[in-house]
Amino acid sequence: MHWTTSAKVFKSVIFNSSLMKITNQKIAECVGLWLAEGDNKTNNEITFTNNCLELVLFFHENITKLYSGRNLPRLYIYSSTPKVLITELNGLRIKNYMDLRANRIYYIYRLADTGFVKEWKRLVYEVKQNQEFWPEILRGIFAGEGNVKHDLQNNNSRNLRIAAGKRNEFIEKLLQFFQVPIKYDSEKRMYWIHGRHLDYLDAINIASLHPEKEAKFRKMMNSVKEKHFSPHEIEVILLSKLVVFKGIKELANEVSRSEIHLLQVLRNLKQANKIDCLKVNGKWLWIRKELKEAFLEEEKRKILRNLKKYSSVTQLSMGVGIYRKAITKRLKEYQRKELVVRVNRNHWKMTEKGKVIVGLDESGSE
Repeated sequence: MHWTTSAKVFKSVIFNSSLMKITNQKIAECVGLWLAEGDNKTNNEITFTNNCLELVLFFHENITKLYSGRNLPRLYIYSSTPKVLITELNGLRIKNYMDLRANRIYYIYRLADTGFVKEWKRLVYEVKQNQEFWPEILRGIFAGEGNVKHDLQNNNSRNLRIAAGKRNEFIEKLLQFFQVPIKYDSEKRMYWIHGRHLDYLDAINIASLHPEKEAKFRKMMNSVKEKHFSPHEIEVILLSKLVVFKGIKELANEVSRSEIHLLQVLRNLKQANKIDCLKVNGKWLWIRKELKEAFLEEEKRKILRNLKKYSSVTQLSMGVGIYRKAITKRLKEYQRKELVVRVNRNHWKMTEKGKVIVGLDESGSE
């Protein structure tokens, strides 16, 4: 999957000429950041909170390229110890505070201007309506509220999480757009993303805005030994592939799973009466249940039609292209169904019941 972004620029009556230096991509990313960790209730100032200074400066740099007013942005720095961390930075008014709850240093960015806030919210609304910018918006949201969950002891345990106090209609719209199923955990108040859906988000560089999250995400993706599918996903994929006979090795190669793991999934599907296996030319092959039944029915008509033509099981085996042992096994099954009778050790013949089956096949009518 691929998503592209135009290089046009937004225009607003109060945005200054330096707007021409900024692309839609960066604006849309800032929209995502603000949707994740901005205050959309105040009409007096634009705020953005994050514990990554690089991200805060990215937001500041692009917002100020849009802003033509005279008010100076302010940066509030909170840490668990009473010390001055930064006094001057990129023309920002800086204030340092102590917060005993701050496990990590965090920053609050504020730009006060009622007119600008009104225009910014209009711009946010317009960007949200345009699917062209949804990759950038989701990147911003993830940089603000997302995190990487990866068990280092289990390379196939890969997850992304997006925090949300309650279900968010717009976040769900974005996830569906990128073919990611909605899995909201109301207890932990977050969306979970895992399995092959991580590849879709990797394609839009989901973590690229936040240096620390990008490093964790890349480490997680690079550590994977097998392509991951949830139990339900792998079953659906296997059912779509088993429209023809396939061996375990062939299937394992196609879905990038170990034969041992895949065999258990196949057994589960067989127990659910969805697939079955059959020994064909000395090799065990798997296929969907209804297709196996259709194959056996056609094979039965083929054997019965050729039964009179050959004088021995060996000749019959060579004539229809089925192993001798398999032919003998089939004939014994047909015998139990009263379709054939055994004349001697190597010769069988059809019963009247068997001839009806062959007649049905040849005439196409009852």
